[in-house]
Amino acid sequence: MPNINRKTIEMQREVVQKFNPQNYHHYQFFVDINTKHGVFLDYFWGLNGVMAGALKKQTIEKKLEHEVVIVLDIDCIPLSKNAFEIYAKSALDGNLIGNAQRTNHLNNNQHVFAAPSAAAISKNTFIKIGAPSALETFRSDVLEEYTWAAENLGVNVVKIMPLKFDAPPQRYDWEKEQPPYWNLADGMPKYGMGTTYGSEEQGELFWHNFQIRMPGQEERFWNKCEQVLTRDMYEDRSIKH
Repeated sequence: MPNINRKTIEMQREVVQKFNPQNYHHYQFFVDINTKHGVFLDYFWGLNGVMAGALKKQTIEKKLEHEVVIVLDIDCIPLSKNAFEIYAKSALDGNLIGNAQRTNHLNNNQHVFAAPSAAAISKNTFIKIGAPSALETFRSDVLEEYTWAAENLGVNVVKIMPLKFDAPPQRYDWEKEQPPYWNLADGMPKYGMGTTYGSEEQGELFWHNFQIRMPGQEERFWNKCEQVLTRDMYEDRSIKH
């Protein structure tokens, strides 16, 4: 969106290139400030040949042909050369997979969903669950309706858990207070600014900054990207030598 610094876009692209040995197509789209994220995701599906959600009755020229779509927030980066492949393979197996998140400002019975920071679903599975809109609803944040639809139809939802986070969330102007973390469902890990997602078996897969529009948070994202790119550079040199 227009409020995102060009450096953020370029650094995310650089990290994705470093951790994309499969050469999956990576698109970065500029979205007008008045366009909701959910509407754009519905539009993207239209480009890929599926009329979705709010745009089911619209005519959108098909320009893409992808069997799997991986959604990646502008402030989220892969941490492993296996990250995209793990999500893509899970999607091809018929799952909806994504970083675990909960919409804490909504009363929806602690519903944990596959969040758009990093999520993947196949075209076939998306059609199977009814091609729902990614728009927010009374019970859902962006993309959360995918999880509701999948759960209602018995489609498996793989929720990748937080391993750690770097800092507490910042308080928005409209909030009276902000706890030192965000909650998932009872018994699940906490998450916050700079959350690393993965598992003991798969290792660290994705890192999501969160709240990138807040003061100082784009700098946090840049620093993380530089750290990851430098680490990867040294690893590549050690392998070559």
